[in-house]
Amino acid sequence: MSGLRQYFTYTNGTWVASLVAVVCFLTGVALTAHVGNTVRSELVSQNKREAVARLSEVRARLEGELSRTVAYGLGLRANVIHFANQPFEAAHYEAVAADLIEGNPVIRSIGLAPNNILRAVYPHQPNQAAIGLNYRMNTSQWPAIRRAMLERDVVIAGPLELVQGGRALLIRIPVFPPINPGQPLAERPYWGVASLVVDEAGLMKAAGVSDTANELRIEIIDKGAANPDNAHVFGGFGLLAEDGVGLPLNLPGGLNWEVLGYPRNGWVANERNIWITQLVGSLISLVFGAMAFLLISEVYKVRSMALHDPLTGLANRRLLEDRMLQFAVMSERTGNGFEIFYVDLDAFKPVNDNYGHAVGDQLLIEVSHRLQQQIRQTDTVARVGGDEFIILTPGNMRRAEKDAFLERLADRVSQMFEFSGVRIEVKASIGSASFPSDAGTIDDLLRVADSRMYAQKAKNRQKTEVAAGSGVPQTG
Repeated sequence: MSGLRQYFTYTNGTWVASLVAVVCFLTGVALTAHVGNTVRSELVSQNKREAVARLSEVRARLEGELSRTVAYGLGLRANVIHFANQPFEAAHYEAVAADLIEGNPVIRSIGLAPNNILRAVYPHQPNQAAIGLNYRMNTSQWPAIRRAMLERDVVIAGPLELVQGGRALLIRIPVFPPINPGQPLAERPYWGVASLVVDEAGLMKAAGVSDTANELRIEIIDKGAANPDNAHVFGGFGLLAEDGVGLPLNLPGGLNWEVLGYPRNGWVANERNIWITQLVGSLISLVFGAMAFLLISEVYKVRSMALHDPLTGLANRRLLEDRMLQFAVMSERTGNGFEIFYVDLDAFKPVNDNYGHAVGDQLLIEVSHRLQQQIRQTDTVARVGGDEFIILTPGNMRRAEKDAFLERLADRVSQMFEFSGVRIEVKASIGSASFPSDAGTIDDLLRVADSRMYAQKAKNRQKTEVAAGSGVPQTG
């Protein structure tokens, strides 16, 4: 009897231990798989951020090259205006056209059309046959020229297939010479149009744009194309159908292009390391305590990645709104509200444009440090946009206390920023709001602070003068 009881005891203990081990193992496998998928998603997101950074370089080079080419055309327009009161002579412009083409080889040809009739073209061959073309009678070219006339601005059409071979952009520059000095553009008479034929392949080469960059496939599309089948501009990968990343191009002449990127082998995370992590996690799952520690630490790690800004380490908008909701619930019980301060940097875009995104990122990191130095341990600083920050402080402030805090914030943020020999004058606009006196909901409170910040930005814009020296003008 004793032996039978020992058998059942031993058997039941084995089954219980096996069941617990199986449950722990299966739970560990499930949680580890979840963590692996989260890590995989984060790695893909990181790869996409790196791809966007590479696309930013492509965008900057292409925007600069096309703007430089348009500037050549504007120089030609100035020369035409200079001779506008004289009878048109093509010889007046041959030397200028030759210099422009020599200075910018992407320009295939230059044409001048007084009263929209092509009277001069350079080089003469193989374009001489086009002399006398009346653009008004040309259904393919007239819409862009008419648009340039009506808008009184540069219009770029294309890329178009040329009879001579290749594809090109057609830059149409309307000419409006003044009758009297200082005559407004809207009142000037129309002289005609100057046209630059820009070789598409040469433009991309001059801008250093290729269809593959660091294993990233590049494609440029025209978002303004009437027919999606004709939206392709550069590259030949059909990335619109892929899970790629894209950046809009800020181009002159009304072009609405976007540069797309997608890795040659797709968004491949390091699958080998992920599988090893999952295998190790599954084995460690047999030991409940160790597995619990590993899983909890991984969950908190992933949660922290989801709730904090990767650049500055500050809370992101999601974490900020969670804390604001908690304070709002507490306010209903205690009657104590809270304050928010909406901080927006003035003229941050020129910093990126003039010094590059690396300097802009360092400036954002420095501003986040400055804001953290001005708060208490119970306060929260969050980055909620590119150059936008919000400070959350529990408890309501008196008017004098809030004004002193605003002044301290503005003084600290506005200190000169120096990085790699660059000195940048920093300015910010700050708007504040109190809960619940200014608004009874979180969304309304954010709108109040946002509107007050923009009101402050408008005041700053009126008072600001362009700074001298090497600093960036902070004009709002």
